[in-house]
Amino acid sequence: MTADKKLAAIVLAAGFGTRMRSALPKVLHELAGHPMIVRVLETIGELGAEPTIVVVGHGGNQVEQVIADRFGGRGIRFADQKQPRGTGDAARCGIAMLSADFAGEVLIVCGDMPRVSAATLRRFVAEHRTSGAQLSLITAQVDDAARYGRVIRDRSGTVSAIVEAADATPAQLALREINTGVYLCAADTLRSAIGQLRPVNAQGEYYLTDVIAIANARADRVCAWVAENPAEFGGINSREELAAMESGMRREINRRLMAAGVTMIDPATAYISEEAEIGRDCVIGPNVQILGRCLIGNEVRIEGTAWLREVVIGDRTHLKMGVRAEQCRIGEDCEIGPFANLRAGTELVGHNRIGNFVETKQARIGRGSKASHLSYLGDADIGNDTNVGCGVITVNYDGFDKHRTEIGDRCMIGCDTQLVAPVKVGNDVYVAAGATIVREVPAGALCLSRHPQAVKPGWTEGWRKRHRKDAATDAEKSDRGHRGGNK
Repeated sequence: MTADKKLAAIVLAAGFGTRMRSALPKVLHELAGHPMIVRVLETIGELGAEPTIVVVGHGGNQVEQVIADRFGGRGIRFADQKQPRGTGDAARCGIAMLSADFAGEVLIVCGDMPRVSAATLRRFVAEHRTSGAQLSLITAQVDDAARYGRVIRDRSGTVSAIVEAADATPAQLALREINTGVYLCAADTLRSAIGQLRPVNAQGEYYLTDVIAIANARADRVCAWVAENPAEFGGINSREELAAMESGMRREINRRLMAAGVTMIDPATAYISEEAEIGRDCVIGPNVQILGRCLIGNEVRIEGTAWLREVVIGDRTHLKMGVRAEQCRIGEDCEIGPFANLRAGTELVGHNRIGNFVETKQARIGRGSKASHLSYLGDADIGNDTNVGCGVITVNYDGFDKHRTEIGDRCMIGCDTQLVAPVKVGNDVYVAAGATIVREVPAGALCLSRHPQAVKPGWTEGWRKRHRKDAATDAEKSDRGHRGGNK
């Protein structure tokens, strides 16, 4: 935006979203992992609009909280539309939040239009300023205009009015040019036009679209900018439309990744966030979800039914079937799974093996170390080249607090070992199978904690004889009972 032109923004986010059939406000429904309103505000933020006013209504407290959590105090204000009296009334609530001396331009967008890009809006603003118009709007040519307001042009091609679908004649409904709901207007012109709105329509509402006819009646210059990509301006009013838009986004993301050198076994079942970065020659199997800001290196193979969120994965690592990983770092040349669960705070330095049904949490596992089967490693620091046997557990929780376990380099932790934290095991330690470690083990030691083994020769034969005798007695009693019942 140019320095000599001030720009404010009003985002209309007060609608009920009746067709969503949800207690959640419509603009808080997520598209590819982010609430719709968040996507819109991020786009507005790239324009440098100050202030940005969000008009809320149904579920306003929820909407405000989500925005506050995401954007903090980034120049966003809120206006409350207490009664749902139409888009014109919502805009009236929004402009009332602007200072009376604000003499810049006001951009109006809808909070349920999450695909519009900052680049498109910048071109629109530039076109408005070049044209010298007092009021500009974005229109689009579509095959199915459906519920959208129709753009009415006069013989010269100038936009004379916008007619909402509910009020349109059959001839007007046949038009393919629609109003997207995006406007740009000088603040004083917008204040004046909104003051003249009246609820004289089939819905009994104040239509923001009526400002076009009002501006024309005052001989203000109105400019209609036709969108190059109508898909950017698709609104969402139902869960079906939400799913369709998400599906379209997913196809775009997957096409971009495949063009950059990523192989997808079944692109239709690869759910990958737009923030994810995936290196060349990676292979993504079917039913894989890669969510949030993931950074995946080159030549990584992710087999089917994996779920990853906010992870960093090094080159040439192999994630087998059913791996779940969240907020963790996996180094290069690792082998994970199948069915491993890497929880938040896990760090695998590299060349690690985490096998089937192993769970890690807040654990740093050194280079070359491995845990191949059925273990829980939580709140642990494990050195290099250490082997953790099957069924090992770090006992990290005492009912009130979590405690850490430290295991050194080149250790062998035997199967079915419990390490009761806080506890430390030095370098080059062998821990025998079935041990319970409650005190520090010095470097180079062998650690055992077993009861003496008792052996009773011939015990098995006697055990089986007793069971055969008991079974015969039970059968005899049952037989007598049946015979007695037949007398």
